[in-house]
Amino acid sequence: MGVVILSADPYPYRTGTVIESNEITNAPTKNDTTYIFHVRRVTEKEILAWQEVVNYRLVFVIDKLPKISGKTKDSIIIDKSLIIRKSDFKREVGAMLNWGNREQTAKYIEKLPTPLALSFLRENRKDIGLWRLLADCVFVLPDEYAKAILSYGVEAGRGMKWPKRKTTAKERPDCFRESDVYWEHLLECSANVRNDVRDTGKVPKGVKKKKESILEWI
Repeated sequence: MGVVILSADPYPYRTGTVIESNEITNAPTKNDTTYIFHVRRVTEKEILAWQEVVNYRLVFVIDKLPKISGKTKDSIIIDKSLIIRKSDFKREVGAMLNWGNREQTAKYIEKLPTPLALSFLRENRKDIGLWRLLADCVFVLPDEYAKAILSYGVEAGRGMKWPKRKTTAKERPDCFRESDVYWEHLLECSANVRNDVRDTGKVPKGVKKKKESILEWI
C-alpha cells in the first residue's frame, strides 16, 4: 500500500515518474509512479478510500486542509505548505502583485506555493497575455517556469483582493480543450474569444448572447 499526501505545493513531489492533472483522471495503481491531482477539496472519506488503491504515492493539491480525525492524520502525510496559515504568505503575495523590484520579488515568490499564487492572481490580474503564458507552462513544465512568470511577468500595481470561493463550477464550452485550464480567464478577458464561443451556439451562463463589436486599429 502506498501513501496519500495532502499539499498546497506540488513541486517537491515532481520527481521520478509523475502523472499530474487538474482532476482525478487515473487510478493511482502504477508501481513507482507519483500521481498529483489538483482538486478543489477532498474529504476524509475519499482519503480513506484512495488509501486502499494507491500503489506508491498520491498527492492531492488543495488550498485548505480538510477536517480529518487524528487517526487519519497519522496514516497520511500533510505537507508543511498546508500547515502554514494563508495569512503567513501575505507578504509574498503582496510582493508578487505590488513590488516594482522584480528581482527582490522573485526571492519571495520562491516561498509562495504556486496554487496559492494563482488563486490571488485570478482576482487581481486580467492580463490575457499573462494567462496564456501560464496556461502553456502550469502542469506541463517544471514549477520554476511558472514562478519565473509570476516574478517577472506580473506588472506591479497597488492593493490586493482576496480570492473568492466559487459556489459552482462553470461548464466548459466545447471550443476549449480539456487541457485549457484557464479557459474562464480567457473568456473573461477577451472579446474575440467570447465572440468565437458565441459562434458555436452554446453560450455559457453569464455571457451575453449578442456579439460584441471589436475596435481594431487600421
